[in-house]
Amino acid sequence: MDEQNKTVQPEAAAAPESRPLKKPAPAKDEAPRRRVGSFTLGISLIAAGILFLCYYFVPGFDWQLVLKVAPAAGLVLLGGEVLWFASHPGRWKYDFVSVLVCLLLMGVCLCMGFVPLIAEQYGPERQQTANRLSQTYTDTLYQDLKAEAPDVQLEDVYTDLYLYTSTVQDLADLEPGDGNLRLTVTLFGPYASADDFAKDCRTVADVIQKQAVQPNAVTFRCDAPLPADSTVRENLDSASAPQTQDYLLEVFGTTQLDWTAEQMARQTEVSGLLDEENTDSDEAEEAAETEDAEETEAPSSMDGSGLSGTRSD
Repeated sequence: MDEQNKTVQPEAAAAPESRPLKKPAPAKDEAPRRRVGSFTLGISLIAAGILFLCYYFVPGFDWQLVLKVAPAAGLVLLGGEVLWFASHPGRWKYDFVSVLVCLLLMGVCLCMGFVPLIAEQYGPERQQTANRLSQTYTDTLYQDLKAEAPDVQLEDVYTDLYLYTSTVQDLADLEPGDGNLRLTVTLFGPYASADDFAKDCRTVADVIQKQAVQPNAVTFRCDAPLPADSTVRENLDSASAPQTQDYLLEVFGTTQLDWTAEQMARQTEVSGLLDEENTDSDEAEEAAETEDAEETEAPSSMDGSGLSGTRSD
């Protein structure tokens, strides 16, 4: 018996055969989860691509309306995604990357909301409309001035219209808050005094007040040309002073546009060029006299030095 036990004992003590280990099944908590904001980001990228295709291939596609609606739609979609995953715990992840994606999406939506406003302010359509309306206003005013004020000599009529919105397409639709209309009227001279200049300004203002749209500011000016001959410019006397005077008058609003000719004359700025020309000519003459004096003194000093050298010999 003892021998049998001794023979069995080694067989019983033999090590069992090794078997391959099985990988533990993943726990439910370790299952891959989706980050909040990834779904909205994917939808936004797809929508952006579709909108670009529509812009290039769909005639009459209103991209400004899409840019106005897209930011609101993106924020609503992002908020719906957050609420959906908040109601299904265990299937979503809201970590630092998720917060960063959500902030990125909100920033893009807010920036897209400003694009239509910038397009309205600096878009080519608004500028083209402003140029067209300015030219129409200038032509209409010029024809009225020729018909109602033929005695006033006009040098130039310039209209500057800045539109705040691109919805205005006609002058009749222009409201006071839709833009800023400035008018510059340059008159031919010469004028003997500011009173004569103000009388023509009052005549032009009467025609301006009859227009359908009133300007925010009007600038009246008269830039008298200088004589081309320099000798004539140097010999100007007091009788020709009105030919070398500039007149400038600026009125703002309808109140100042109602000023009388006397009030306009008092507000007219007169800059005389006669004194400036005379001052320049005097300075030139003094400089020429100084040069002549230096040239005459230079030879005499040289002669003196030569004599002194002779005497020393």
